[in-house]
Amino acid sequence: MKKILLLVALTTSLSAVAEENLITPADMSDDAQHKMFEISMDYNKCMMQLRLDASAQQRQVQEAANEILTKCETHLDQLNELLTANNVNHDLVVSMTKKLRSRGARELMTKSMNNMAAQASAVINAEKIKAEEAQQ
Repeated sequence: MKKILLLVALTTSLSAVAEENLITPADMSDDAQHKMFEISMDYNKCMMQLRLDASAQQRQVQEAANEILTKCETHLDQLNELLTANNVNHDLVVSMTKKLRSRGARELMTKSMNNMAAQASAVINAEKIKAEEAQQ
């Protein structure tokens, strides 16, 4: 009898752990899902606004990128807290925040490098025009 009770208790606790570990953002309340999307959008806005500010200041790309990523990290912390508070699977929480961070960093570096290339091209074109005018 004790073996049966132990087996039932073990099975119940394992299924409870399994259910807890299978919670996804889709299982959260509508309000929590809305907040999750809001935090993600705020993160993207933060990245975009700070990138534009850095471009206007014409700072070193790596320095600006580090500052942008650091300042926007608070949004990822908020996302992590929200998902954790709603018992979303820990591995999924880590994966989601890493993916959002890496996508943001990739876009930031791509846009920054494109801006640098455009600025370098503009400088080269301006120098060519000056050289052509000087020859005439």
